[in-house]
Amino acid sequence: MEDNVTQIKQKLDIVDVINSYVGLKKSGRNYKAVCPFHNEKTPSFMVSQELQIYKCFGCGAAGDMFNFVEAIEGVDFSRALEILAEKAGVKLVKSDAYDTQNALKKKIYEINDMSAKFYQYVLLKQKAGAKALKYLKKERKINEKSIIDFRLGYAPNSWDILTKFLKSKGYKDQDLIQSGVTVKRSSGEGLIDKFRGRIIFPFIGIDGKVLGFTGRTIYDREPKYLNTGETPVFHKSFFLYGLDKSRVSIKKEGAVFVEGQTDVISSHQAGIENIICVSGTALTDNQLEILSRYTNDITYCFDSDFAGIEASYRAIDLAEKRNFNVRISVIPEPYKDLDELINSEPEKAKKILKEPIPVYDFFLATALKRNNKETALGKKAIMEELVPLFSKISNRVLFDHYAKEISSELEISEDTIFSMLKKGYVEKDDEKLEIEEIDQKFPIKDRKIEGYFVSLVLKVSLEKAKESVKKLNTEDFLNENVREIFSTIEKYIEDRKTDINIKSLTNKLEGDLKDLLSELYLWEFEDGESDDDAQKDMESELENVTQRIKKESIKRQLQILSSEIKIAETKKEEEELQKLTKKFEKLSKSLL
Repeated sequence: MEDNVTQIKQKLDIVDVINSYVGLKKSGRNYKAVCPFHNEKTPSFMVSQELQIYKCFGCGAAGDMFNFVEAIEGVDFSRALEILAEKAGVKLVKSDAYDTQNALKKKIYEINDMSAKFYQYVLLKQKAGAKALKYLKKERKINEKSIIDFRLGYAPNSWDILTKFLKSKGYKDQDLIQSGVTVKRSSGEGLIDKFRGRIIFPFIGIDGKVLGFTGRTIYDREPKYLNTGETPVFHKSFFLYGLDKSRVSIKKEGAVFVEGQTDVISSHQAGIENIICVSGTALTDNQLEILSRYTNDITYCFDSDFAGIEASYRAIDLAEKRNFNVRISVIPEPYKDLDELINSEPEKAKKILKEPIPVYDFFLATALKRNNKETALGKKAIMEELVPLFSKISNRVLFDHYAKEISSELEISEDTIFSMLKKGYVEKDDEKLEIEEIDQKFPIKDRKIEGYFVSLVLKVSLEKAKESVKKLNTEDFLNENVREIFSTIEKYIEDRKTDINIKSLTNKLEGDLKDLLSELYLWEFEDGESDDDAQKDMESELENVTQRIKKESIKRQLQILSSEIKIAETKKEEEELQKLTKKFEKLSKSLL
Protein backbone atom coordinates (compact mmCIF):
# COMPACT_ATOMS: atom_id res chain seq x y z
CA MET A 1 0.00 0.00 0.00
CA GLU A 2 2.70 2.45 1.00
CA ASP A 3 4.72 1.56 -2.12
CA ASN A 4 1.67 2.37 -4.26
CA VAL A 5 1.24 5.77 -2.60
CA THR A 6 4.94 6.58 -2.97
CA GLN A 7 4.96 5.61 -6.65
CA ILE A 8 1.91 7.73 -7.37
CA LYS A 9 3.37 10.77 -5.59
CA GLN A 10 6.60 10.36 -7.53
CA LYS A 11 4.80 10.25 -10.88
CA LEU A 12 2.08 12.86 -10.33
CA ASP A 13 2.26 16.57 -9.49
CA ILE A 14 -0.45 17.96 -7.22
CA VAL A 15 -0.74 21.02 -9.49
CA ASP A 16 -1.63 18.81 -12.47
CA VAL A 17 -4.05 16.72 -10.42
CA ILE A 18 -5.96 19.70 -9.02
CA ASN A 19 -5.80 21.61 -12.32
CA SER A 20 -7.72 18.77 -13.98
CA TYR A 21 -10.65 19.64 -11.69
CA VAL A 22 -10.15 23.35 -10.96
CA GLY A 23 -8.51 26.02 -13.11
CA LEU A 24 -5.35 27.05 -11.26
CA LYS A 25 -3.62 30.39 -11.83
CA LYS A 26 0.05 31.07 -11.01
CA SER A 27 0.43 33.32 -7.97
CA GLY A 28 4.07 33.97 -7.17
CA ARG A 29 5.64 30.65 -6.22
CA ASN A 30 2.23 29.08 -5.59
CA TYR A 31 -1.03 28.58 -7.50
CA LYS A 32 -4.54 29.80 -6.65
CA ALA A 33 -8.16 29.15 -7.61
CA VAL A 34 -11.72 29.67 -6.43
CA CYS A 35 -12.26 26.93 -3.86
CA PRO A 36 -14.22 23.92 -5.19
CA PHE A 37 -15.46 23.03 -1.70
CA HIS A 38 -17.40 26.19 -0.76
CA ASN A 39 -18.95 29.23 -2.43
CA GLU A 40 -16.66 32.22 -2.74
CA LYS A 41 -15.99 35.08 -5.13
CA THR A 42 -12.39 35.92 -4.18
CA PRO A 43 -9.98 32.98 -4.69
CA SER A 44 -8.62 31.71 -1.38
CA PHE A 45 -7.65 28.18 -2.47
CA MET A 46 -3.83 27.90 -2.64
CA VAL A 47 -1.60 25.09 -3.94
CA SER A 48 2.16 24.68 -3.35
CA GLN A 49 4.07 22.72 -5.98
CA GLU A 50 7.17 22.66 -3.80
CA LEU A 51 5.40 21.21 -0.76
CA GLN A 52 2.79 19.22 -2.76
CA ILE A 53 -0.06 20.46 -0.54
CA TYR A 54 -3.19 22.61 -0.85
CA LYS A 55 -5.03 24.84 1.61
CA CYS A 56 -8.23 26.87 1.37
CA PHE A 57 -8.08 29.91 3.62
CA GLY A 58 -11.84 30.30 3.37
CA CYS A 59 -13.21 26.93 4.50
CA GLY A 60 -10.03 25.31 5.87
CA ALA A 61 -9.89 22.34 3.46
CA ALA A 62 -6.30 21.13 3.24
CA GLY A 63 -4.09 18.15 2.48
CA ASP A 64 -2.23 16.31 -0.29
CA MET A 65 -3.42 15.01 -3.67
CA PHE A 66 -5.12 11.98 -2.05
CA ASN A 67 -7.12 14.19 0.34
CA PHE A 68 -8.15 16.36 -2.60
CA VAL A 69 -9.43 13.50 -4.74
CA GLU A 70 -11.30 11.99 -1.77
CA ALA A 71 -13.04 15.34 -1.16
CA ILE A 72 -13.72 16.36 -4.76
CA GLU A 73 -14.93 12.90 -5.86
CA GLY A 74 -16.70 12.10 -2.58
CA VAL A 75 -14.90 8.75 -2.30
CA ASP A 76 -12.90 6.89 0.32
CA PHE A 77 -9.13 6.43 0.29
CA SER A 78 -9.18 3.14 -1.61
CA ARG A 79 -11.13 4.66 -4.52
CA ALA A 80 -8.95 7.79 -4.51
CA LEU A 81 -5.94 5.48 -4.72
CA GLU A 82 -7.44 3.77 -7.80
CA ILE A 83 -8.22 7.10 -9.51
CA LEU A 84 -4.73 8.48 -8.98
CA ALA A 85 -3.06 5.17 -9.85
CA GLU A 86 -4.85 5.23 -13.21
CA LYS A 87 -3.66 8.81 -13.82
CA ALA A 88 -0.11 7.85 -12.87
CA GLY A 89 -0.04 4.58 -14.78
CA VAL A 90 0.71 2.66 -11.60
CA LYS A 91 -0.56 -0.91 -11.38
CA LEU A 92 -2.05 -1.52 -7.94
CA VAL A 93 -1.41 -4.68 -6.00
CA LYS A 94 -4.90 -5.98 -5.38
CA SER A 95 -5.92 -5.69 -1.75
CA ASP A 96 -8.83 -4.63 0.36
CA ALA A 97 -7.89 -0.99 1.08
CA TYR A 98 -10.57 -0.62 3.73
CA ASP A 99 -9.34 -3.62 5.71
CA THR A 100 -5.76 -2.48 5.20
CA GLN A 101 -6.55 0.97 6.57
CA ASN A 102 -8.36 -0.54 9.56
CA ALA A 103 -5.46 -2.90 10.21
CA LEU A 104 -3.07 0.05 10.08
CA LYS A 105 -5.17 2.00 12.59
CA LYS A 106 -5.29 -0.99 14.92
CA LYS A 107 -1.51 -1.30 14.72
CA ILE A 108 -1.03 2.41 15.45
CA TYR A 109 -3.29 2.15 18.51
CA GLU A 110 -1.15 -0.76 19.72
CA ILE A 111 2.08 1.20 19.17
CA ASN A 112 0.66 4.27 20.93
CA ASP A 113 -0.57 2.23 23.88
CA MET A 114 2.77 0.44 24.21
CA SER A 115 4.64 3.77 23.93
CA ALA A 116 2.47 5.33 26.65
CA LYS A 117 3.21 2.41 28.96
CA PHE A 118 6.92 2.68 28.15
CA TYR A 119 6.97 6.43 28.88
CA GLN A 120 5.11 5.99 32.19
CA TYR A 121 7.39 3.17 33.28
CA VAL A 122 10.44 5.39 32.67
CA LEU A 123 8.84 8.26 34.59
CA LEU A 124 7.80 6.25 37.64
CA LYS A 125 10.35 3.43 37.81
CA GLN A 126 13.57 4.53 36.14
CA LYS A 127 16.35 6.88 37.22
CA ALA A 128 16.14 8.60 33.82
CA GLY A 129 12.67 9.88 34.76
CA ALA A 130 13.62 11.27 38.18
CA LYS A 131 14.06 14.88 37.06
CA ALA A 132 10.72 14.88 35.23
CA LEU A 133 8.94 13.21 38.16
CA LYS A 134 10.34 15.79 40.55
CA TYR A 135 9.15 18.59 38.25
CA LEU A 136 5.62 17.18 38.13
CA LYS A 137 5.33 16.47 41.84
CA LYS A 138 7.24 19.39 43.36
CA GLU A 139 6.77 22.24 40.90
CA ARG A 140 3.42 21.31 39.39
CA LYS A 141 2.00 19.58 42.50
CA ILE A 142 0.65 16.70 40.41
CA ASN A 143 0.26 13.60 42.56
CA GLU A 144 0.95 10.01 41.54
CA LYS A 145 -2.73 9.14 41.19
CA SER A 146 -3.17 11.91 38.61
CA ILE A 147 0.03 10.84 36.85
CA ILE A 148 -1.41 7.33 36.50
CA ASP A 149 -4.97 8.48 35.63
CA PHE A 150 -3.76 10.80 32.86
CA ARG A 151 -1.07 8.29 31.80
CA LEU A 152 1.75 10.84 32.06
CA GLY A 153 5.24 9.66 31.20
CA TYR A 154 8.75 10.69 30.28
CA ALA A 155 10.65 10.26 27.01
CA PRO A 156 14.33 9.70 27.87
CA ASN A 157 16.90 12.10 26.46
CA SER A 158 18.12 9.40 24.08
CA TRP A 159 18.10 9.21 20.30
CA ASP A 160 16.30 5.92 19.75
CA ILE A 161 15.55 4.03 22.95
CA LEU A 162 11.78 3.82 22.29
CA THR A 163 12.35 2.98 18.62
CA LYS A 164 14.57 0.04 19.56
CA PHE A 165 12.06 -1.13 22.18
CA LEU A 166 9.17 -1.10 19.70
CA LYS A 167 11.20 -2.78 16.96
CA SER A 168 12.07 -5.53 19.43
CA LYS A 169 8.31 -6.14 19.68
CA GLY A 170 8.14 -6.81 15.95
CA TYR A 171 6.93 -3.46 14.59
CA LYS A 172 8.37 -2.34 11.25
CA ASP A 173 9.93 1.04 10.49
CA GLN A 174 6.94 2.20 8.42
CA ASP A 175 4.49 1.31 11.23
CA LEU A 176 6.49 3.42 13.70
CA ILE A 177 6.73 6.38 11.32
CA GLN A 178 2.99 6.31 10.60
CA SER A 179 2.19 6.20 14.32
CA GLY A 180 4.14 9.42 14.84
CA VAL A 181 6.33 8.24 17.73
CA THR A 182 9.33 7.81 15.43
CA VAL A 183 10.77 9.97 12.65
CA LYS A 184 13.42 9.51 9.98
CA ARG A 185 16.85 10.94 10.67
CA SER A 186 17.34 14.33 9.03
CA SER A 187 20.60 13.04 7.59
CA GLY A 188 21.71 9.48 6.99
CA GLU A 189 19.74 6.26 7.36
CA GLY A 190 17.62 5.01 10.24
CA LEU A 191 14.99 6.25 12.69
CA ILE A 192 15.04 8.26 15.89
CA ASP A 193 12.47 8.91 18.62
CA LYS A 194 10.29 11.95 17.94
CA PHE A 195 10.09 12.81 21.66
CA ARG A 196 13.36 13.12 23.57
CA GLY A 197 13.95 14.68 26.99
CA ARG A 198 10.25 15.55 27.33
CA ILE A 199 7.42 14.96 29.81
CA ILE A 200 4.75 13.11 27.86
CA PHE A 201 1.02 13.88 27.95
CA PRO A 202 -0.88 11.21 25.97
CA PHE A 203 -3.87 12.31 23.86
CA ILE A 204 -6.69 10.00 24.95
CA GLY A 205 -9.80 9.60 22.80
CA ILE A 206 -13.36 9.29 24.08
CA ASP A 207 -13.04 5.49 23.73
CA GLY A 208 -9.93 5.47 25.94
CA LYS A 209 -7.50 4.74 23.10
CA VAL A 210 -4.20 6.62 22.86
CA LEU A 211 -4.38 8.79 19.72
CA GLY A 212 -1.03 10.59 20.02
CA PHE A 213 1.14 12.62 22.39
CA THR A 214 2.43 16.03 23.31
CA GLY A 215 5.81 16.41 24.94
CA ARG A 216 7.05 19.26 27.16
CA THR A 217 10.79 19.79 27.17
CA ILE A 218 12.70 19.80 30.47
CA TYR A 219 15.88 21.02 28.78
CA ASP A 220 14.69 24.46 27.57
CA ARG A 221 14.61 23.33 23.95
CA GLU A 222 12.43 24.72 21.20
CA PRO A 223 9.64 24.16 20.74
CA LYS A 224 8.57 24.08 24.37
CA TYR A 225 5.72 21.70 23.48
CA LEU A 226 5.94 19.19 20.63
CA ASN A 227 2.81 17.45 19.33
CA THR A 228 2.20 14.30 17.33
CA GLY A 229 1.57 15.26 13.71
CA GLU A 230 -1.48 14.16 11.72
CA THR A 231 -1.79 10.36 11.60
CA PRO A 232 -4.51 7.93 10.50
CA VAL A 233 -5.86 8.00 14.10
CA PHE A 234 -5.01 11.53 15.28
CA HIS A 235 -6.42 14.73 13.77
CA LYS A 236 -5.54 17.73 15.91
CA SER A 237 -8.43 19.90 14.67
CA PHE A 238 -10.90 17.36 16.11
CA PHE A 239 -9.21 16.63 19.44
CA LEU A 240 -9.97 18.18 22.85
CA TYR A 241 -7.60 17.25 25.69
CA GLY A 242 -9.41 15.99 28.78
CA LEU A 243 -12.79 15.42 27.09
CA ASP A 244 -12.54 11.69 27.79
CA LYS A 245 -12.64 12.42 31.53
CA SER A 246 -14.75 15.60 31.59
CA ARG A 247 -17.67 14.96 29.22
CA VAL A 248 -20.11 13.85 31.93
CA SER A 249 -19.38 16.96 34.04
CA ILE A 250 -19.52 19.17 30.95
CA LYS A 251 -23.06 17.99 30.23
CA LYS A 252 -24.10 19.18 33.69
CA GLU A 253 -21.96 22.29 34.18
CA GLY A 254 -20.77 23.45 30.75
CA ALA A 255 -17.17 23.43 29.49
CA VAL A 256 -14.24 25.45 30.81
CA PHE A 257 -11.38 26.03 28.39
CA VAL A 258 -7.93 26.46 29.95
CA GLU A 259 -4.53 27.04 28.40
CA GLY A 260 -2.69 23.74 28.89
CA GLN A 261 -2.64 20.14 30.01
CA THR A 262 -1.34 20.85 33.52
CA ASP A 263 -4.30 23.22 34.10
CA VAL A 264 -6.64 20.36 33.15
CA ILE A 265 -4.87 17.85 35.41
CA SER A 266 -4.63 20.20 38.42
CA SER A 267 -8.33 21.01 38.08
CA HIS A 268 -9.37 17.35 38.07
CA GLN A 269 -7.06 16.73 41.00
CA ALA A 270 -8.92 19.48 42.91
CA GLY A 271 -12.32 18.00 42.03
CA ILE A 272 -13.12 20.44 39.18
CA GLU A 273 -13.90 18.08 36.32
CA ASN A 274 -15.51 20.10 33.49
CA ILE A 275 -12.11 21.31 32.19
CA ILE A 276 -10.62 20.85 28.71
CA CYS A 277 -7.95 22.44 26.48
CA VAL A 278 -6.95 22.43 22.82
CA SER A 279 -3.31 21.38 23.35
CA GLY A 280 -1.39 24.29 21.91
CA THR A 281 -3.45 24.75 18.73
CA ALA A 282 -6.04 27.35 17.87
CA LEU A 283 -9.63 26.34 18.65
CA THR A 284 -11.31 25.00 15.52
CA ASP A 285 -14.86 24.73 14.25
CA ASN A 286 -14.51 20.93 14.28
CA GLN A 287 -13.69 20.95 18.01
CA LEU A 288 -16.70 23.16 18.72
CA GLU A 289 -18.89 20.83 16.66
CA ILE A 290 -17.81 17.93 18.89
CA LEU A 291 -18.28 19.99 22.07
CA SER A 292 -21.80 21.03 20.99
CA ARG A 293 -22.87 17.41 21.51
CA TYR A 294 -22.36 17.93 25.24
CA THR A 295 -23.08 21.60 26.03
CA ASN A 296 -23.89 25.09 24.72
CA ASP A 297 -22.07 26.81 27.57
CA ILE A 298 -18.38 27.73 27.37
CA THR A 299 -16.18 29.53 29.87
CA TYR A 300 -12.74 30.73 28.81
CA CYS A 301 -10.37 30.84 31.76
CA PHE A 302 -7.68 33.43 31.05
CA ASP A 303 -4.65 34.50 33.00
CA SER A 304 -4.33 38.04 34.32
CA ASP A 305 -2.42 39.20 31.22
CA PHE A 306 -4.72 40.89 28.71
CA ALA A 307 -2.49 39.66 25.88
CA GLY A 308 -3.77 36.16 26.60
CA ILE A 309 -7.32 37.36 26.02
CA GLU A 310 -6.44 39.18 22.82
CA ALA A 311 -4.96 35.94 21.47
CA SER A 312 -8.32 34.22 22.04
CA TYR A 313 -10.54 36.64 20.08
CA ARG A 314 -10.89 34.19 17.21
CA ALA A 315 -11.95 31.39 19.58
CA ILE A 316 -14.63 33.64 21.10
CA ASP A 317 -15.80 34.67 17.63
CA LEU A 318 -16.03 31.04 16.48
CA ALA A 319 -17.99 29.99 19.56
CA GLU A 320 -20.49 32.83 19.27
CA LYS A 321 -21.12 32.06 15.61
CA ARG A 322 -22.15 28.57 16.75
CA ASN A 323 -24.47 30.14 19.34
CA PHE A 324 -22.52 29.02 22.39
CA ASN A 325 -23.07 31.04 25.54
CA VAL A 326 -19.59 32.44 26.16
CA ARG A 327 -18.35 33.64 29.56
CA ILE A 328 -14.96 34.44 31.09
CA SER A 329 -13.22 33.58 34.34
CA VAL A 330 -10.17 35.72 34.98
CA ILE A 331 -7.21 34.47 37.01
CA PRO A 332 -6.44 37.16 39.61
CA GLU A 333 -2.95 38.51 40.19
CA PRO A 334 -0.38 37.45 41.24
CA TYR A 335 -1.27 34.02 39.83
CA LYS A 336 -0.25 33.43 36.21
CA ASP A 337 -2.57 30.49 35.43
CA LEU A 338 -5.30 28.25 36.83
CA ASP A 339 -2.79 25.58 37.82
CA GLU A 340 -0.95 28.04 40.07
CA LEU A 341 -4.20 29.39 41.61
CA ILE A 342 -5.54 25.91 42.34
CA ASN A 343 -2.33 24.87 44.08
CA SER A 344 -2.41 28.01 46.26
CA GLU A 345 -6.11 28.73 46.82
CA PRO A 346 -8.31 25.86 45.55
CA GLU A 347 -11.55 27.25 47.00
CA LYS A 348 -10.95 30.63 45.35
CA ALA A 349 -10.34 28.84 42.04
CA LYS A 350 -13.65 26.97 42.36
CA LYS A 351 -15.50 30.22 43.14
CA ILE A 352 -14.01 32.02 40.10
CA LEU A 353 -14.97 29.16 37.78
CA LYS A 354 -18.50 28.98 39.17
CA GLU A 355 -19.07 32.73 38.78
CA PRO A 356 -17.87 33.66 35.27
CA ILE A 357 -18.94 36.92 33.63
CA PRO A 358 -20.27 37.46 30.09
CA VAL A 359 -17.35 38.00 27.73
CA TYR A 360 -18.48 41.44 26.54
CA ASP A 361 -19.01 42.64 30.11
CA PHE A 362 -15.41 41.71 30.71
CA PHE A 363 -14.13 43.50 27.59
CA LEU A 364 -16.02 46.64 28.58
CA ALA A 365 -14.87 46.53 32.21
CA THR A 366 -11.25 45.96 31.17
CA ALA A 367 -11.26 48.85 28.69
CA LEU A 368 -12.77 51.18 31.30
CA LYS A 369 -10.18 50.08 33.85
CA ARG A 370 -7.25 50.63 31.48
CA ASN A 371 -8.31 54.09 30.29
CA ASN A 372 -9.72 57.30 31.74
CA LYS A 373 -13.28 57.65 30.44
CA GLU A 374 -13.47 61.24 31.73
CA THR A 375 -11.12 62.57 29.03
CA ALA A 376 -11.57 62.79 25.26
CA LEU A 377 -8.37 60.83 24.63
CA GLY A 378 -9.43 58.20 27.14
CA LYS A 379 -12.80 57.76 25.41
CA LYS A 380 -11.04 57.45 22.06
CA ALA A 381 -8.69 54.79 23.45
CA ILE A 382 -11.63 52.86 24.93
CA MET A 383 -13.45 52.85 21.59
CA GLU A 384 -10.29 51.75 19.78
CA GLU A 385 -10.22 48.70 22.08
CA LEU A 386 -13.93 47.93 21.98
CA VAL A 387 -14.98 48.53 18.39
CA PRO A 388 -13.03 45.60 16.83
CA LEU A 389 -14.56 43.30 19.46
CA PHE A 390 -18.14 44.50 19.75
CA SER A 391 -18.60 45.04 16.00
CA LYS A 392 -18.38 41.23 15.58
CA ILE A 393 -21.49 40.57 17.70
CA SER A 394 -23.89 38.80 15.35
CA ASN A 395 -26.86 38.64 17.74
CA ARG A 396 -28.92 41.84 17.28
CA VAL A 397 -30.23 41.91 20.85
CA LEU A 398 -26.72 41.70 22.31
CA PHE A 399 -25.45 44.28 19.80
CA ASP A 400 -28.13 46.81 20.81
CA HIS A 401 -27.64 46.13 24.52
CA TYR A 402 -23.91 46.75 24.52
CA ALA A 403 -24.10 49.71 22.16
CA LYS A 404 -26.43 51.42 24.64
CA GLU A 405 -24.26 50.41 27.60
CA ILE A 406 -21.12 51.86 25.97
CA SER A 407 -23.05 55.02 25.14
CA SER A 408 -24.12 55.37 28.77
CA GLU A 409 -20.64 54.71 30.21
CA LEU A 410 -18.85 57.15 27.90
CA GLU A 411 -21.67 59.71 27.65
CA ILE A 412 -21.54 59.56 23.87
CA SER A 413 -24.72 59.54 21.77
CA GLU A 414 -26.16 56.15 20.86
CA ASP A 415 -26.16 57.10 17.16
CA THR A 416 -22.41 57.71 17.26
CA ILE A 417 -21.73 54.42 19.04
CA PHE A 418 -23.98 52.46 16.67
CA SER A 419 -22.28 54.05 13.66
CA MET A 420 -18.76 53.22 14.91
CA LEU A 421 -19.67 49.63 15.80
CA LYS A 422 -21.29 49.04 12.41
CA LYS A 423 -18.25 50.43 10.56
CA GLY A 424 -16.01 48.14 12.62
CA TYR A 425 -13.17 50.63 13.09
CA VAL A 426 -12.22 53.91 14.71
CA GLU A 427 -10.75 56.40 12.29
CA LYS A 428 -7.22 57.39 13.29
CA ASP A 429 -4.09 58.74 11.56
CA ASP A 430 -2.56 56.52 8.84
CA GLU A 431 -2.93 53.14 10.55
CA LYS A 432 -6.42 52.49 9.14
CA LEU A 433 -5.11 53.31 5.67
CA GLU A 434 -2.26 50.81 6.03
CA ILE A 435 -4.68 48.07 7.07
CA GLU A 436 -6.93 48.78 4.08
CA GLU A 437 -3.98 48.59 1.71
CA ILE A 438 -2.91 45.21 3.12
CA ASP A 439 -6.47 43.89 2.87
CA GLN A 440 -6.56 44.71 -0.85
CA LYS A 441 -3.25 43.00 -1.55
CA PHE A 442 -3.85 40.02 0.71
CA PRO A 443 -7.55 39.03 0.79
CA ILE A 444 -7.48 36.11 3.20
CA LYS A 445 -9.78 35.80 6.21
CA ASP A 446 -8.46 35.95 9.77
CA ARG A 447 -5.03 37.11 8.62
CA LYS A 448 -2.65 38.37 11.31
CA ILE A 449 0.12 40.87 10.62
CA GLU A 450 2.85 38.74 12.23
CA GLY A 451 2.03 35.75 10.03
CA TYR A 452 1.88 38.08 7.03
CA PHE A 453 5.43 39.20 7.79
CA VAL A 454 6.67 35.58 7.72
CA SER A 455 4.76 34.90 4.49
CA LEU A 456 6.45 37.86 2.79
CA VAL A 457 9.92 37.00 4.12
CA LEU A 458 9.59 33.56 2.50
CA LYS A 459 8.87 35.11 -0.91
CA VAL A 460 11.34 38.01 -1.24
CA SER A 461 15.05 37.86 -2.11
CA LEU A 462 17.49 36.66 0.56
CA GLU A 463 18.99 40.16 0.81
CA LYS A 464 15.60 41.76 1.56
CA ALA A 465 14.68 38.93 3.95
CA LYS A 466 17.88 39.45 5.95
CA GLU A 467 17.34 43.22 5.97
CA SER A 468 13.83 42.91 7.44
CA VAL A 469 14.68 40.14 9.91
CA LYS A 470 17.55 42.20 11.34
CA LYS A 471 15.13 45.04 12.16
CA LEU A 472 13.08 42.83 14.49
CA ASN A 473 13.65 40.68 17.58
CA THR A 474 11.73 37.65 18.82
CA GLU A 475 10.26 39.89 21.56
CA ASP A 476 8.50 41.96 18.86
CA PHE A 477 6.12 39.05 18.14
CA LEU A 478 3.08 38.36 20.32
CA ASN A 479 2.15 35.02 18.76
CA GLU A 480 4.27 32.30 20.37
CA ASN A 481 4.26 30.02 17.31
CA VAL A 482 5.18 32.83 14.90
CA ARG A 483 7.88 33.90 17.37
CA GLU A 484 9.44 30.42 17.23
CA ILE A 485 9.22 30.36 13.42
CA PHE A 486 10.84 33.82 13.25
CA SER A 487 13.67 32.56 15.47
CA THR A 488 14.19 29.56 13.17
CA ILE A 489 14.23 31.78 10.06
CA GLU A 490 16.64 34.17 11.76
CA LYS A 491 19.16 31.36 12.34
CA TYR A 492 18.49 29.75 8.95
CA ILE A 493 19.31 32.85 6.86
CA GLU A 494 22.16 34.19 8.99
CA ASP A 495 24.98 32.63 6.93
CA ARG A 496 22.92 31.59 3.90
CA LYS A 497 24.14 32.64 0.43
CA THR A 498 21.13 31.64 -1.70
CA ASP A 499 17.39 32.37 -1.44
CA ILE A 500 15.27 30.53 1.13
CA ASN A 501 14.45 26.93 0.20
CA ILE A 502 11.04 26.24 1.71
CA LYS A 503 11.56 22.46 1.90
CA SER A 504 14.82 22.70 3.82
CA LEU A 505 13.36 25.37 6.09
CA THR A 506 10.20 23.39 6.97
CA ASN A 507 12.38 20.37 7.76
CA LYS A 508 13.92 22.37 10.61
CA LEU A 509 10.53 22.45 12.33
CA GLU A 510 8.18 19.73 13.58
CA GLY A 511 4.50 19.25 14.28
CA ASP A 512 2.28 22.33 14.48
CA LEU A 513 5.13 24.71 13.70
CA LYS A 514 5.94 22.86 10.48
CA ASP A 515 2.26 22.91 9.49
CA LEU A 516 1.98 26.61 10.26
CA LEU A 517 5.06 27.51 8.22
CA SER A 518 3.70 25.53 5.25
CA GLU A 519 0.39 27.38 5.59
CA LEU A 520 2.09 30.77 5.76
CA TYR A 521 4.04 29.91 2.62
CA LEU A 522 0.72 29.35 0.84
CA TRP A 523 -0.61 32.79 1.80
CA GLU A 524 -1.26 34.77 -1.35
CA PHE A 525 0.13 38.11 -2.43
CA GLU A 526 -1.50 39.78 -5.43
CA ASP A 527 0.71 39.69 -8.51
CA GLY A 528 1.99 42.80 -10.24
CA GLU A 529 1.88 43.15 -14.02
CA SER A 530 5.21 41.31 -14.21
CA ASP A 531 7.42 39.18 -11.95
CA ASP A 532 9.64 42.21 -11.33
CA ASP A 533 6.62 44.33 -10.35
CA ALA A 534 5.37 41.61 -8.00
CA GLN A 535 8.79 41.33 -6.36
CA LYS A 536 9.02 45.10 -5.87
CA ASP A 537 5.49 45.21 -4.43
CA MET A 538 6.29 42.42 -1.96
CA GLU A 539 9.53 44.09 -0.87
CA SER A 540 7.73 47.38 -0.33
CA GLU A 541 4.95 45.63 1.54
CA LEU A 542 7.46 43.77 3.70
CA GLU A 543 9.12 47.04 4.65
CA ASN A 544 5.76 48.52 5.70
CA VAL A 545 4.77 45.42 7.68
CA THR A 546 8.16 45.31 9.43
CA GLN A 547 7.73 48.93 10.50
CA ARG A 548 4.21 48.23 11.79
CA ILE A 549 5.30 45.24 13.87
CA LYS A 550 8.18 47.22 15.36
CA LYS A 551 5.90 50.19 16.04
CA GLU A 552 3.32 48.02 17.82
CA SER A 553 6.07 46.33 19.83
CA ILE A 554 7.40 49.69 20.99
CA LYS A 555 3.88 50.80 21.94
CA ARG A 556 3.51 47.68 24.10
CA GLN A 557 6.86 48.37 25.75
CA LEU A 558 5.80 51.97 26.43
CA GLN A 559 2.57 50.75 27.99
CA ILE A 560 4.51 48.45 30.33
CA LEU A 561 6.93 51.27 31.19
CA SER A 562 4.00 53.59 31.97
CA SER A 563 2.71 51.10 34.52
CA GLU A 564 6.18 50.70 36.02
CA ILE A 565 6.58 54.49 36.24
CA LYS A 566 3.26 54.80 38.09
CA ILE A 567 4.36 52.12 40.56
CA ALA A 568 7.72 53.86 41.08
CA GLU A 569 5.90 57.18 41.67
CA THR A 570 3.59 55.56 44.21
CA LYS A 571 6.51 53.99 46.07
CA LYS A 572 8.54 57.23 45.75
CA GLU A 573 11.53 55.38 44.29
CA GLU A 574 13.30 58.37 42.74
CA GLU A 575 16.28 56.53 41.27
CA GLU A 576 14.10 53.90 39.63
CA LEU A 577 11.71 56.60 38.42
CA GLN A 578 14.50 58.52 36.67
CA LYS A 579 15.80 55.35 35.04
CA LEU A 580 12.34 54.37 33.76
CA THR A 581 11.56 57.89 32.57
CA LYS A 582 14.75 58.07 30.49
CA LYS A 583 13.99 54.70 28.97
CA PHE A 584 10.44 55.85 28.19
CA GLU A 585 11.69 59.04 26.50
CA LYS A 586 14.23 57.13 24.43
CA LEU A 587 11.63 54.62 23.24
CA SER A 588 9.11 57.39 22.52
CA LYS A 589 11.60 59.12 20.19
CA SER A 590 11.98 55.92 18.16
CA LEU A 591 8.30 56.20 17.20
CA LEU A 592 8.80 59.60 15.59
